[in-house]
Amino acid sequence: MYVYTPFQSFTPEQEKKLRESTSTSTCYENFLTDEEFAFCRKLVMNTKKWPEQGRVAKYWGFNFESGPGPLLTFLKDKITEILPRWKPDFLAFQEAIEPWKLHADIRWYSDKIPYKVILIPMDVEPMSGPVDIDHWPETFTYSFKQRNFLSSWTEEERQRPVGDRNDMSTWSRPYDMSQVEDFVPGYHIPKEEYDANLNHMPYDWFEGVTLEQRHQWKPKSLFYWDNTQLHCADNFLGKGIRTKRSLMVYTILGD
Repeated sequence: MYVYTPFQSFTPEQEKKLRESTSTSTCYENFLTDEEFAFCRKLVMNTKKWPEQGRVAKYWGFNFESGPGPLLTFLKDKITEILPRWKPDFLAFQEAIEPWKLHADIRWYSDKIPYKVILIPMDVEPMSGPVDIDHWPETFTYSFKQRNFLSSWTEEERQRPVGDRNDMSTWSRPYDMSQVEDFVPGYHIPKEEYDANLNHMPYDWFEGVTLEQRHQWKPKSLFYWDNTQLHCADNFLGKGIRTKRSLMVYTILGD
């Protein structure tokens, strides 16, 4: 689910392209038509057998040529309108179990440059049970200004066991990771924001971290962030939400 290759770095030429391709995390409301949203949502909601299930999420990864991918090819032209340089890497349906902690989705490839991660909200279900799309409880995905370009590894990190990258109990807070850049020393996100939405991880996880965007989950919307970018879920369980379902599109940089 969380693709991770330990201790690899991009070549200087690749890293230059990776850095030059960064941009602000962006949301598009009403990206899908009513019909397109209903079609995608039905595919996600009808998924009962999940090929992967960890502690954090149920997950079904595929591409445009496999699984439900051929049914979603209409997304290609729509995505090209907002991200002309994108190429598809893979897609996924995801059903949340626990809220994701602060992390970057960065994946290392020898011959490809990771680009944007796209999230299209499909459903928000409160503890009381399913609700109509007009009554989704308020929930967010957060993006931050700090990024991980896999540009440096300390010797201590190279000696550390890799472990299960889907087990968040093994994760380090970003401030302690040598690859994450652009921290603001002495800064934390506002305590009010943390208490309201982000208290599923210790407050010191936000040391030096600055908020870029807070994207609310709304029907028909789409938002994306850089593959290198720190991001996380809100504490949806603490807000009375049982699960959140989404369609994800992972992209690589085109020529």
